Amino acid sequence: MQLLNQLRNKTGLHRYPKGIWAAMGIQAIRVTGYSISYTYLALYLYQHRHISMTVIGAFILISGIISGAFQILGGVLADRFGHRKMFIIFQTADVLFFGLLAMLIGLNSEVWSIFIVSTLASIMGGMSAPAISAMVSDVSQQDHLTESYGLMAIGMNLGWAIGPLAGGFLKNNTSFAWVFAVGALVASLSLFGSPFLPRDVKTKATELLTRQYLKMFIKDTTLIVFCILCILFFLDIGQWGSTLSVFTVDRIGFSTEQYGLLMSISGVLIIIFQYPISSRVEWLGTGKALFLGCLFYGVGFLSLSWVKSFVPAIGSIAVMVAGEMLFVPTSYSVIGKLSRAEDRGKNMGLLGLCGTVGSSCGPLLGGFLLDQFPTQPLYVWGPIAFPAFIAAVGFLLWRGPSRTEVLKGKEKKT
Repeated sequence: MQLLNQLRNKTGLHRYPKGIWAAMGIQAIRVTGYSISYTYLALYLYQHRHISMTVIGAFILISGIISGAFQILGGVLADRFGHRKMFIIFQTADVLFFGLLAMLIGLNSEVWSIFIVSTLASIMGGMSAPAISAMVSDVSQQDHLTESYGLMAIGMNLGWAIGPLAGGFLKNNTSFAWVFAVGALVASLSLFGSPFLPRDVKTKATELLTRQYLKMFIKDTTLIVFCILCILFFLDIGQWGSTLSVFTVDRIGFSTEQYGLLMSISGVLIIIFQYPISSRVEWLGTGKALFLGCLFYGVGFLSLSWVKSFVPAIGSIAVMVAGEMLFVPTSYSVIGKLSRAEDRGKNMGLLGLCGTVGSSCGPLLGGFLLDQFPTQPLYVWGPIAFPAFIAAVGFLLWRGPSRTEVLKGKEKKT
């Protein structure tokens, strides 16, 4: 125990409250459950239900836009009634719909019923996300926000290191129904961590989406530009579970275990390198971290155009992961720093909306390109990488840090 305490003190991990570790553990369990199954949803619909990738992409887009809009509502309700309380409610509902989805797949139900239940599960999962993200900002010190969200990313990628590989193994030895049933069971275990989450903090009375809040958002051009650029980045994140799975398995000829191993490798890389990178973002600067994150992401996806075997695919994944480690915790840190305590859930929901809109439009673009250019990978990954390059240029010109300093000054005055 003494050795463990010395290690915590030496690495600086003692600075983080217990609530952050609880949130990290919950995210690890949740993402393990989701990545066991949802990683293979597009593959199931494409191979077993013979749905075109364009239609699958359209479904993911519609589902994502709906669940993204509900993320803001989830954030509003979390601000109003308590971050911890609403997370438990939404996460419970998510697990129930997740289990129902496994049952429908096992019964080979109509595709429309699978679409509807999958969307309902996404809505509940989306509504829970702003609450747990806001809790991290509630208890974290402002100058350690990026590192705190880096720990959350490590928790999530623990799930990515385990889930896809386990899902690929289950798929080859059982059925898609069991893949989703096991995923739902694992996700349900996250509820056991709820008592250890930070207690709800009383803030100023928060009304549901007020005109004043909407006017503040519309006038805040810095935040609007940030959100638009985030959507461009998340367009590429949306390719992981749809376009990339079909491309590697159906077009290159990887086995599902190899695809799952690629996802697991990405998770392991983040587990190892996320905290050291997050702890240096403040030194690097927010704008540069976001710029480099987008640049690496675009280069990684573009390089897939020339991938023909497993080892080069690992190289592409490593470049993309480097970009993700820079971008994702930094983006949450920006929202945390720009938010008042009573609006934290709303603004986390806004970032979640950006993520779901981008990651939902991404599969539609990727699916269309896969259908149109089945033997020309450059015509698939070139257009996919382009939005990330545009976002990189945008963040290079963005003036976020000065905005943060202005808000900090206002807080000190009040």
